[in-house]
Amino acid sequence: MTTASSSGNGSSHQPKPPRQLMPDAITIPAEILTRHRARVLDPTTAVKTKDGKWPLSTVYRSDVMLVPAGDVRKLRDSKARPAPEEDINGVLGRIGLELRPPRDEGWNSVVDALPENVGVPVPLKWRDDQPADRAPDPWAGYVVLQDALGERVANYGLDHLLMPASITVGGAPVAHGPSTGTPVAHGPSVDGGIVMHTGDRNPVAVLMPKPVRPKAEFLPGGRRPVVAVLDTGIGPHPWWDDQDPTDPIYEVSQDFQDQLASVELGIGQLSPTQPSPLSSPFETQDEIDPLLGLIDAHSGHGTFVSGLVHQLCPAAKILSLRVLHSDGFSTESAVVLALNWLLDQVANHGRQIDVVSMSLGFYAETATVPEVQQVRGLIEQLTGLGVLVVSAAGNDATTRPFMPAAFARGTGSAAGGVELLGAVGARNAAGDTTAAFSNWGEWITLWAPGDALVSTVPVWEGAAEGGLALLDGAGLGPDVRTAPDPDDLRTGFAVWAGTSFATPVIAGMLANALTEGEMLVTGESAGVDRARGALKAVNRQLVERGWKKRTPVLVKRNHEEVPAT
Repeated sequence: MTTASSSGNGSSHQPKPPRQLMPDAITIPAEILTRHRARVLDPTTAVKTKDGKWPLSTVYRSDVMLVPAGDVRKLRDSKARPAPEEDINGVLGRIGLELRPPRDEGWNSVVDALPENVGVPVPLKWRDDQPADRAPDPWAGYVVLQDALGERVANYGLDHLLMPASITVGGAPVAHGPSTGTPVAHGPSVDGGIVMHTGDRNPVAVLMPKPVRPKAEFLPGGRRPVVAVLDTGIGPHPWWDDQDPTDPIYEVSQDFQDQLASVELGIGQLSPTQPSPLSSPFETQDEIDPLLGLIDAHSGHGTFVSGLVHQLCPAAKILSLRVLHSDGFSTESAVVLALNWLLDQVANHGRQIDVVSMSLGFYAETATVPEVQQVRGLIEQLTGLGVLVVSAAGNDATTRPFMPAAFARGTGSAAGGVELLGAVGARNAAGDTTAAFSNWGEWITLWAPGDALVSTVPVWEGAAEGGLALLDGAGLGPDVRTAPDPDDLRTGFAVWAGTSFATPVIAGMLANALTEGEMLVTGESAGVDRARGALKAVNRQLVERGWKKRTPVLVKRNHEEVPAT
């Protein structure tokens, strides 16, 4: 048996132990960094951590730090100088920095309502007595706080820029390339012309009828499983038309969107190119280049995800929370706010939420990742209440852990894995091989097709036209002959690729498993048990379908990671 190499030459198939030769560099287009007021942490110039190690490359907002709400209230309201172990700004002042909570009423109303340990973005400034010749660096501020206060600031951190886990034109953020430094973009192909995936949001015609939705009263417990989708929102589509307002296919939360918009407006629109706050729960078509009218790269992402959930579980209700912009990027603080909102709904308002689907993530800057305790802690609290969480494993063909998915087996943390969190890798359409773009590692716990998937997109038409258009019949007409127009989504369906879409496949399967037997019947301790039952049932289905992938546990030997024997 031979396998194709990137140079096009065949070679004998001799499996080698998987290993990560060197940390991957992250490359983000300058316009994305500018739009989101973000920077890339450069390990060659960054301040070392307390243990003397270089940080890994990551992307984070350049003018804020994530600070627990309880500490924000102390910073804002305290009149007297705090004790040394509480003097956050005193420590930051050693390098001329300070945290300045905004005075904005909307921002403060959100902060006042948050639990003490939930992080919010707080502007980091130079002190008034400090000459400012450059922008302050939140990473430097974080390191000096860790050095001085240790565990006291365990819930502080960078506000990481989160990226989607779908394949789009322009490639993925982790660059792989030859020693010359030329990165290989995960677009249509890699070196040698090997096709990595089937395409980017290409419109297709679907002739099958929409899924049949059973009535809620016929389901166990008389209720629908609820799948919360954290994504770009939801857009117009015939599948959502004429839905019963008393029993809708999807719901949105203006309350959550108002909270998110208040936080973003409170820290200031510091960049004229920054996208508008996500105050609406619905998808936008052309926010990035409105003068051109082109459909943005990730517009329709949330609708595509929701459609996959609906295909796998027509009985489910989808709760759509908009956290991703139409360029596909979000912030850790937005996801933290969304997870806290869901937790509050379940814990304090008796709302039934069964599955959370997140097709996004980021690469953390250290191997121990104390900085992302915020996200992990909220996921642990949700799963502790019996809420299943699934998160995309990323599309960069790397073993580097992609957060928050990597918490599923504890990679990058002293703690063990989160039991009811699933990290979802992508298989090819047939389900029996790993998609070329999918990340890989022992931290990935679930696998599903993520290439060549077909689902719903908003019924939109962008300004771009096909590359060919002329009257048919050699100019006789009246019909027009054209090349395909990828900016024309009027069919309402498209084919797309990414672990972004393997994730809602698993979410839909979990929701469907919950409709079996008595799993939706509630009780004192039913939540965690029924979630475990659904996860066990889905794992059986993955084996039956041939999607289940056994990933060997890696151990270090002779400075290399090799499969454990």
